[in-house]
Amino acid sequence: MTEEFSAPPPLPGVEGAKKHDLKQWYYVVNGARQGPETAVAIKTLLDNREIETDTQVWRKGMPEWKSLRETDLAELVAAEPPAISSQQIGSSYVWTLALLPLVFGVIEAAISASNQEAAVRSLALGFPYHPIRGLPYQVPVLINACLGWLDDRRLKQAGYGSRLTRVAAVLFTPIYLFLRAKRLKQRPYYAVTWIISMVIGFLIYASVED
Repeated sequence: MTEEFSAPPPLPGVEGAKKHDLKQWYYVVNGARQGPETAVAIKTLLDNREIETDTQVWRKGMPEWKSLRETDLAELVAAEPPAISSQQIGSSYVWTLALLPLVFGVIEAAISASNQEAAVRSLALGFPYHPIRGLPYQVPVLINACLGWLDDRRLKQAGYGSRLTRVAAVLFTPIYLFLRAKRLKQRPYYAVTWIISMVIGFLIYASVED
């Protein structure tokens, strides 16, 4: 009587990895399509932090691009909890950012009006005139950067952060506000408010200067 030997069961994830290796995956980095790559290569990119779990990927048979975590590649990703609902993420920082241009415009207008009054008074009394300096440009830049960093940190903790939002949050406030709304699938009300706030703040300052 001959003994029958059966092959040992596959290691967890190996069978799935072999299945994925037959598929060619494309991915997006800095707005450009990359690939095609195998799932194993995609896993290496993830491990090296060259792409993230929210990177857009596509393969033949998919109707549209999706984030990596939303495809069957998700089983190759190190276990981590999904992003929380966007409704549970506070928006206090972004609304403050949205209104800051108006606040700074009012402050600059008040300083300009005070300088004009002081100039008239000094001229009438024959005293030397010493204008009050406006806000150093570093002040609004620093405040915007800090608030943007704090809000992006909040997004990261909620599972929505990325390198792109990190850079935009500190350096490009209006771009960050639109990116944030897109990532959270929200209407960009605070981004539009920033634009309106900037226009009104400039008009207030210009009216005083005139």
